[in-house]
Amino acid sequence: MDSNIEFPDGGVIFGHRPCQTRDAKWLLLENVFEKCCRPNMYDIGGTYIEDLPHFWFYYKVEIVGKVYLLHIFVTNRREEIDLETLKDLKLYIPVSFDVPSKEKADQHDFRALLDDPYGSDFVIESQEGDKFNVHKVFLQARSDVFTAMLKENTAESQQSYLKLIDIDKHDLFCMLEYIYTGTLQDISSHNFFNLLMLSDRYNLQGLREISEYSLSNQICAANVIETFVAADLYNAETLKIAALKFMKCNKNAIHNRMFDKLDNVQLIREICQFLLPQ
Repeated sequence: MDSNIEFPDGGVIFGHRPCQTRDAKWLLLENVFEKCCRPNMYDIGGTYIEDLPHFWFYYKVEIVGKVYLLHIFVTNRREEIDLETLKDLKLYIPVSFDVPSKEKADQHDFRALLDDPYGSDFVIESQEGDKFNVHKVFLQARSDVFTAMLKENTAESQQSYLKLIDIDKHDLFCMLEYIYTGTLQDISSHNFFNLLMLSDRYNLQGLREISEYSLSNQICAANVIETFVAADLYNAETLKIAALKFMKCNKNAIHNRMFDKLDNVQLIREICQFLLPQ
């Protein structure tokens, strides 16, 4: 279960959380995007009368052409089914979308300080030796990894210096651009496999989302296996699903040398389970 889920105050039907029938107000469907990509029957949860299961809810996902259908089912767990109890019963399913506004993004654009790092107090060096003067406060604000790294007793904090021996200057600048502005310019010129790796290393969620979006739009038969492996390695679930969907719609995509070289049994199993008809 996602630990970030916020529940209303009581009355939520979800998994085996205790919810009395008389108190039920909400059905909670978790990870709908991922499950739409894996058509099947899923258990939502149910209500109880005291300690005995009462009503139980399921939903089924299926794909018809390019349309995704989600069906909700309700059953009665008691031995005797009393349909009269369903009269005038109303079910409410909460819907919430996190849509970032341009105004919110603009509030975090400090590009001027990246271009002219007045008052900088930290140096990050690329593998080629290019040095970027930056500000600890921005690194810490974006990344809990940098926050831990810049504590007083660490070598990086005491020396105000970090050498990245495996990151070239272009990828390093892109990461800093995201840290200072919350976005990236000219995304067509970036190596998003490298940026996805950096987003995972320094826990930069926004950079991860940008990288996943860009890589999803670049998927083709030649790179879909590489993309799938990278998505698994760097915990990019959205990108992983996009790669699986591409393979399902283009089954010849697995007939390439990258698939032959794939030696991760778990990943091979995931591909096979996704491609096989339910």
